[in-house]
Amino acid sequence: MKLNNKIRLVLLLGTALFSSCSKYLEPDADNQLSPEQVWKDPDFAEGVLNYVYNKFPKSYDYLGDDILDCATDNAVSSQVGSEVRNMSLGGWNADLNPINTWNDSYQAIRNINEFLEYGLNEKYFDSTQYTNTIEFTYFDDLETDSLYQCRMYGEASFLRAFFNFQLLKNHAGKDENGAVLGVPIIDTSRPYSVHLPRNTYAECVDYILNDLDSAKKYLTSDYDSPSFAINNVGKANLNSAFALASKVALYAASPAFYDRTGGNTQSENWLRTAILSQEFIDKVGSLPAWDPDMFWWQNKGKPILTTSSSTNDFEKKNYPPSLNGKGFTNPTQNLVDAFPMENGYPITSELSNYDAENPYEGRDPRFYTMIIYNNAVFRGDSIETFVGGKDTEENYSYYTKTGYYLKKFVNPNISLTPGSESTDRHYYALFREVEAYLNYAEAANELVGPNAVPPNCKITAFEALKKVRERATLSDHAYLTEVASQGRDAFRELIHNERRIELAFESHRFYDLRRWEYNLDVINTAAQGIEITKGETKYSYQVIDVEERLYMDYMMYGPIPYDEIMKSNNIVQNKGW
Repeated sequence: MKLNNKIRLVLLLGTALFSSCSKYLEPDADNQLSPEQVWKDPDFAEGVLNYVYNKFPKSYDYLGDDILDCATDNAVSSQVGSEVRNMSLGGWNADLNPINTWNDSYQAIRNINEFLEYGLNEKYFDSTQYTNTIEFTYFDDLETDSLYQCRMYGEASFLRAFFNFQLLKNHAGKDENGAVLGVPIIDTSRPYSVHLPRNTYAECVDYILNDLDSAKKYLTSDYDSPSFAINNVGKANLNSAFALASKVALYAASPAFYDRTGGNTQSENWLRTAILSQEFIDKVGSLPAWDPDMFWWQNKGKPILTTSSSTNDFEKKNYPPSLNGKGFTNPTQNLVDAFPMENGYPITSELSNYDAENPYEGRDPRFYTMIIYNNAVFRGDSIETFVGGKDTEENYSYYTKTGYYLKKFVNPNISLTPGSESTDRHYYALFREVEAYLNYAEAANELVGPNAVPPNCKITAFEALKKVRERATLSDHAYLTEVASQGRDAFRELIHNERRIELAFESHRFYDLRRWEYNLDVINTAAQGIEITKGETKYSYQVIDVEERLYMDYMMYGPIPYDEIMKSNNIVQNKGW
């Protein structure tokens, strides 16, 4: 097959199949190859999967150069006209929606469906025996061929699950009658009616978990399998499937998405989450040792699935201005106050040893890896965010609004000095191993409280959270024990706070606040900063409100895109939108 025909077919599958035309789009007439003949080409088959991988977020700042945390109480954006800022200030609507993933997700799903219909079908092979019986053979060696096809089938199953979950995160919600709805399940690449109704949330979850069961069956644990080429780091492996299954179940059990019509009680949903998260824990094992010089941009912290790029874009957007950056993402005082002290106690406790005149001393070690604060040394330079300091509005048009700059994911080895700029490879985790323990702790606590082991599981919620803190070298567990003794409700708040700080700037906080059904007053908590005044012998600190949050009650869920509502007779909008 000629290269130009191959490219034409990839484009057809990648774009034209997503149109709403009434018949299946065939290749141009000058291409006489049947779909079956086309799919015999291994480069083409794998190229379709690679096309779908390209729809993964390439960085955490994929929303107009902003991180989604900037729409929460974790951060604000210093950008004028920021889409995320506009959303958080009441400008979020069904037509202007920064987190709209409808088109891209369905485009990816239809490509995967095409792959599974023509390129690879489970009925053609037996992964247990690795005996090749499929009609399309890619390699002369049958064992390698079977491994290759099993892996691709597992990847396709994972990818379809991943993009269906993207749709659920951003577009599922309750209708006017209170029913919890998901999205239309599309399981074919062939023509379908644009008037398909939305499936229930529970139906979507079952469909996703079924795909992930297939992914678990056919994927390998690492990239050393002979079916993997050398450049496949960043593609789905077995751990990815366990990670996503745990997360999907966690959302389904959460108060905002518990579907009473789904057949499961909420306790059954929490038990499913605990079991899937226990399987995730068993799969990943112990958490990696803590690195006091943690560089989150590296492939450290045991990411389960990553995207990567070799640039300095993230540094240009987020370095402090004295280092030639623009400081777009500004962590809030709200988030800073959420970090406990190194003895594990919150700064509000008399036992914490917190000193309001030296607020950055003796804090949780994670704090120092995530946030640049006044007088912190970064790239050998002391960063000044006090009034009149060199990294403030007196000297730059871009500057911190909160008194803090982002350190997490920023590579301190990159130079932005004109004439000697450098780049380096960045890794952005879609899942991390620590999520196994955080997901488990939440599910186990909701099911049986902090100090009991759920059925078919191995540890308590207390023990899971203890593992998370121990990894961050918080070795004093007196406060953890104290809160666990107070029962489920108190321990729930501690778990929620632990997720907040551990997963900060990884696009979790926005969704967590909503799935927990937090009170709207909490979601609309003003984003705060710190005003620092330098005296002759010491600094003084004043907490200030920096930016409002103006979400309405119906914004607990995202909207179905406006144009989908307009062209369909059966797709109902989420309540309020």
